[in-house]
Amino acid sequence: MAKFRKMLLLAGAATVAIVSSAAIGAAPSYVPLERSVIPLTKDVKVLGAADSLAVVHFQVALAIRDLDGLTASNQRNIVLTPAELSAKYLPTQENYNALLQWLREAGLSVDKTTKSRLAVQVSGHVAEVTRALKVHFSHIQAEGVDMVSADTAPAIPAKLANIVLSINGLQPQQKAHTMHVIKPLLAKEPLSSNAPPYFPKAFLTGYAAAGEGKAGVTSTTAIVIDTFPNPLDVNQFWIATGTPQSIGNISLILTFPDLLPLPSGEESMDVETSSSIAPKSKVRVYASTSLAFAKLDTAFEAVADDLIDGVRIDQMSVSIGGCESTVGVGQLNTDESLFAAITALGASIFISSGDSGSDECKNNTAVPSYYSTSPNVTAVGGTSLLLNSNGTWKKEIAWSGSGGGVSTVFARPSYQSAINSNARVVPDVAADADPNTGALVRVNGAYQQIGGTSLSAPIWAGLSALINAKRREEKKHTMGLVNSRVYPLLRTTNFHDITAGNNGAFKATVGYDAVTGIGSPSMAVLFNTLINQN
Repeated sequence: MAKFRKMLLLAGAATVAIVSSAAIGAAPSYVPLERSVIPLTKDVKVLGAADSLAVVHFQVALAIRDLDGLTASNQRNIVLTPAELSAKYLPTQENYNALLQWLREAGLSVDKTTKSRLAVQVSGHVAEVTRALKVHFSHIQAEGVDMVSADTAPAIPAKLANIVLSINGLQPQQKAHTMHVIKPLLAKEPLSSNAPPYFPKAFLTGYAAAGEGKAGVTSTTAIVIDTFPNPLDVNQFWIATGTPQSIGNISLILTFPDLLPLPSGEESMDVETSSSIAPKSKVRVYASTSLAFAKLDTAFEAVADDLIDGVRIDQMSVSIGGCESTVGVGQLNTDESLFAAITALGASIFISSGDSGSDECKNNTAVPSYYSTSPNVTAVGGTSLLLNSNGTWKKEIAWSGSGGGVSTVFARPSYQSAINSNARVVPDVAADADPNTGALVRVNGAYQQIGGTSLSAPIWAGLSALINAKRREEKKHTMGLVNSRVYPLLRTTNFHDITAGNNGAFKATVGYDAVTGIGSPSMAVLFNTLINQN
């Protein structure tokens, strides 16, 4: 497993395999980037040749220098300044300039550069991209949508082989999915804060966080999703649930120039939940306009660039992912560089572990969800949370849909050294996710009861905002990678150890398990523990 990870994650700028260009019919001075595409799957219908005038949007990704070294630094909770990150780990300006020069000379449009120098957003007509990248496109249909997709690997000049990590977005059918589950809500108006659908206050009292951290003042949460919530929904939700938040604390950032889809509930739940748990905190919503992996990268890049610019972002909540074994290697490498950079700058990343139990691929195999398996993020699993009549914690069992399992890609990180596995195992922590014990959400003018690990991730982001706000008050840096801080707390009073339930292949048990991780938070203890850490 570790050997496979080396092949994958170190296949970056300095170690891109150079295959004979004759094998793909490219000019001798070009080398292919095989990991930038995957074979067309059986659910993709090829309709014919691509229109030569169709516009293709894609990204050219560059690698972190010494990704393993930066990941190890993150696991030691070393928070870097932008200058330190740039000097030691980010791609050099010289290499970035060389790539930009070639793209323009090749007749492609450089649509956007990034301060991190980790990517360039590029576009061109099919004919232009075909000529520049020696790639072939077809007109395809995926999930009922017509689009243009590459069906061969792109190639780049040999002089750039040590610079370019991957070219992403040539196959727009490669996409993630949201992690929320909607349960029909019969009542037209909210009923009770201590019974489902839960008000945000229920998570504060249930996890013993009420009154902690001055409501998250000075802390900011980034949310990455495809679209924005309706501000009227968010404001009305706060009024209905008695949340003292302000719409001025919500910033909406469009990261790709395209039409936004209508709210589906995911974006609304993420914002309403996290902003209400820490009602003096700020939330920045980064909308990619699509769940295509390359479009989502534009949002991660925007978060990284904002951190480099000095924008305060203490935690990031991401409630999307996909079957780990079907995500392209180039895409995995790209996101690992981005996650490592964001974490290095001090932001804690919370990612939903999935809503399909141990079978994220839905093919009767135990494969977990990526992004959650990244060693640079905290994977959040799901439980069924039951409260006493006064709102305090009563009982919690593993939710059957809680994503979890053993990574097929990543080796065991240092913070999981006590776990009997050679590979990364998820989730790391858990919180309420069962749609039957779901949260109240207002979306498109109506109230819904929504669960899934899309709920547990923003719960943790909201709690993190409380902690990071207090750490700032104590003149300490933000938590960074939470995993290294919490694994030593396994089987202590900092967490509720969930010991009942399963997600298919794995059972909740005493200690760590691949359904609920080390458990759900008991903030009456955990808050002070994490504040007192360096």
